[in-house]
Amino acid sequence: MRLVAACTALALAAACSGTPTSPSQLGARTPRLTRTRFFAFGDSLTSGEITAPIAGLGGVHLTAIVPGRSYPEVLQSQLQAAYPAQSGSIEVANRGLGGETLYDGVVRFDRMFPPSRADVVLLQEGVNGLGFAGPDGSTAMMRVMVQEAKASGAKVFVGSMIPTLPNRQRTQNAAALLAYNDVLREMCTQEGVTYVDLYNGMLADADQLIGVDGLHPNEAGYRRIAEVFFSAIKRELEE
Repeated sequence: MRLVAACTALALAAACSGTPTSPSQLGARTPRLTRTRFFAFGDSLTSGEITAPIAGLGGVHLTAIVPGRSYPEVLQSQLQAAYPAQSGSIEVANRGLGGETLYDGVVRFDRMFPPSRADVVLLQEGVNGLGFAGPDGSTAMMRVMVQEAKASGAKVFVGSMIPTLPNRQRTQNAAALLAYNDVLREMCTQEGVTYVDLYNGMLADADQLIGVDGLHPNEAGYRRIAEVFFSAIKRELEE
């Protein structure tokens, strides 16, 4: 009887000692993604172009792609860090092409997406030629890509236009961007895909996230885009 009492006392002391219980002891579940093969498609905002002023040439800017700084590359690193058990299978393929219009994008998507075997599509495109195609025409072309991706069984995330800075070399018409975003959001609802609001996710800090040309994000801006996409992915694909 004394031995039993002593063992019970020791057990109670251990339980009250404040020693943390490991997640495995609690049966904690490791979060996972239901899909891991991502296909990021778009124009220079996907490829990751960054602008910088050229010394002595006034408003002339140099545009370059800095390896590892595009939003798809940053997003892949974020996902691999958040889901280490799946890090080897997580891939965010960057299929951005600078200067591309949606007319050309639809053709290129049809050529590149099917062989990718991706099960998640991230679309963010339309700033080039928006003034010509307008919100409705641009959205109609985005819908073509959305429907093709859905037909393959892919989960689709559509990123909005991002804010631009006023009075710069590549400043965009803010009203046109907002109109396009409104139509895009409605299309996403109709198609049952996820709308990712990059515009409002960057607007408050736009002067710190958009580069000198007024259009392309700087490195911090691409990180923000990745973070907004990451939040949407976590919400929709984590199990």
